[in-house]
Amino acid sequence: MIAPSEHSTETNPPPVETPRPPDERIAHGGPLRRWLMSPEIGALIGAIVVWLFLWGNGETFGTAGTTLNWLDVAAPYGIMATAVALLMIGGEFDLSSGVMIGGAAMSIGLIARFFTGNGVHIGWAILAAFAGAIAIGWFNGFMVNKTGLPSFIITLASFFVMRGLMLVLSKRLAQTVYVDQIKDQRGAAGFSNWIAHEWILREFRGRDPIYIVAAIAGVALFTIGLLEQSFVRRSQIHLPGLVIAVSGTAAAIAGFMGLLNTDGVSKNVLFGVLAAVGAIVAVVGAAMTRWVRRSDASSDPAPGFAASHLSRSSLPVTVWTKAGLGVLGIAMALAIHLPFDRNERRAVLTWIAPGIRPVIAVSAAIAGILLSVRSMLPGLRQKKSLTSMVPVGLFTLYAGLVMMTMVVSILQLSTVQALRAMGMLLLGSGGIALLLLARAEVAHTSRAWQMLLSLAAATSMVLLGFASRGDASATRFRTVLPTGLFIAAAALFANAVLEYTMHKRNYADARADRFGRILQIVGALSVVVGISIRLLYSNASVERAAKLREAGEPVPQNVLRETVLWWILVAALGAYVLVKTHWGNWVFATGGNKDAARAIGIPVNRVKIALFMVVSLCGALSGTLIALRYGTVQADQGTGLEFEFIIAAVVGGCLMTGGYGSVIGASLGAAILAMSTTGFQTVSGWNGDGRYAFLGGVLLVAVLVNTYTRRKAQEAR
Repeated sequence: MIAPSEHSTETNPPPVETPRPPDERIAHGGPLRRWLMSPEIGALIGAIVVWLFLWGNGETFGTAGTTLNWLDVAAPYGIMATAVALLMIGGEFDLSSGVMIGGAAMSIGLIARFFTGNGVHIGWAILAAFAGAIAIGWFNGFMVNKTGLPSFIITLASFFVMRGLMLVLSKRLAQTVYVDQIKDQRGAAGFSNWIAHEWILREFRGRDPIYIVAAIAGVALFTIGLLEQSFVRRSQIHLPGLVIAVSGTAAAIAGFMGLLNTDGVSKNVLFGVLAAVGAIVAVVGAAMTRWVRRSDASSDPAPGFAASHLSRSSLPVTVWTKAGLGVLGIAMALAIHLPFDRNERRAVLTWIAPGIRPVIAVSAAIAGILLSVRSMLPGLRQKKSLTSMVPVGLFTLYAGLVMMTMVVSILQLSTVQALRAMGMLLLGSGGIALLLLARAEVAHTSRAWQMLLSLAAATSMVLLGFASRGDASATRFRTVLPTGLFIAAAALFANAVLEYTMHKRNYADARADRFGRILQIVGALSVVVGISIRLLYSNASVERAAKLREAGEPVPQNVLRETVLWWILVAALGAYVLVKTHWGNWVFATGGNKDAARAIGIPVNRVKIALFMVVSLCGALSGTLIALRYGTVQADQGTGLEFEFIIAAVVGGCLMTGGYGSVIGASLGAAILAMSTTGFQTVSGWNGDGRYAFLGGVLLVAVLVNTYTRRKAQEAR
């Protein structure tokens, strides 16, 4: 054997050593687990689902005018939901929060018009309204602390007192139950320009360039932040990976620009494929540039992984069951257009042949009986006597009757067209969800199977996208929905490639995690800004305005009101105080266990009084904005909204028992309420009162999602 020369330039690079965790007791869950542990996850999912649902059913929902409309509706909801969420986290409720809005607005109107006979400057009226709100909030908190009574009793009393006073004073001074001409009072115009200003969004030539730059930069920063929190960092930059990342980025930008320059239907497949492949290559190249690959690491971070083991015996039966049901669901979603006509608007029960209707009803009853028996099976094994089995039999019959009634009612109320759309949506999303669940279950046993199931899920998304594009007649279903599915497929496939090839970090690194979190926040904000500019100016583009002027039609003017900015400011301030200050820790501790909090020196009584005062102040702010916006206020303004504020907070992740929740989640809950209010008006043929049933369903689903994800996240610790 010939020994290498001492001066030889050919040397083997040393293996990359995996850094030793600073403390093995510090667990690293990765970004996904952290998201699942956040209380906002249910509200975020709910907001996306509600927006997509209303966008798919409302012809004008999603346009700039409708978006600005529901944002304007959401602003007072969001301001109050922030305060109510803080109070609920502190373990209390305020049933006077709704009437506080009307009380503040009525106080401003009555004082500005009738105080000292001819009224006073509206600034003094606003100051008096805020002073009164502080006093009422202090009184509520003081009485809760002093008497020990439940807060809903104290605030319910405040509710009736304020409502009665507003009715009596309005009838005594204004001779009616409302106050008008508030905008005409002294100083009203100046205060309106200061705190209730309106901006008209006119033509904006820089809309598309800003949107493109903000969207691409935001996605890139967010992706790098995820990688920073997930993988082991290299000691130096890997140049081949950098070349790959730059090439992929160039291809992704070229494809993205091509998509923007098409009409959304023709030639978008080629540009879409180019953008998706370029994005995947860019992400993988960026990961190779800065982070360690598995082949470079000195040891596998997850021993027991089998990169090439694809035998069926290596997988649990549950994985095969979920994967099989997922593939079946996707196949049924792709074939559902065959038995159902897209243009059929008859009720499903009327459309079905008369001889099949009894079969469906009996099958539904049998299904209800079987489900009830299965749920009670553990208890049935302990019941031996005949008398104990009689109530069980009656309950199963009742369950079968309920199931039959529900199925028949749904078939009677739903059209064939609606059933076709819902079937494709539910079967498709359910099939993809099952494939992803199977992928998550197999992740700890075989990377090869994880990669294969990821590819199956991504392929299913692509197939559903093409099916939607080829079957739908509306432009939004032929463009936006397939594009969203293609983007999700590309992201899933890129994630699978990274999971297969990169060296995951299984220990905490405070510096890397903090840096990754900052990048994610900046990236998300950049994307939100870009999408907002694109959406809010969508009806005021230069080209559209020119065409309307040529046709002699008026150019639409979209109005952004300052109330939305007040909502953002209050929510941001509340989130910062709750998460970043010691006062926020006091709120969590007070709501979790007030006795334990008092034992460690937290001023529980002062915290509760301050929280009630915050609710009242936010009510005064909302009332002021409403009075300056409309100029007319009813005596019962805001009555009944306190329950919707609580719904927004609960949807946002706040527990009814206190000690847990999120201000950002409450704002998302407020957005859901506003979208449902506005969205039902954009769908022709729908009864607007149906939003209440819709809100009830959203509340239930959001609570279930919050509970499930929080339990799963805690189990994974």
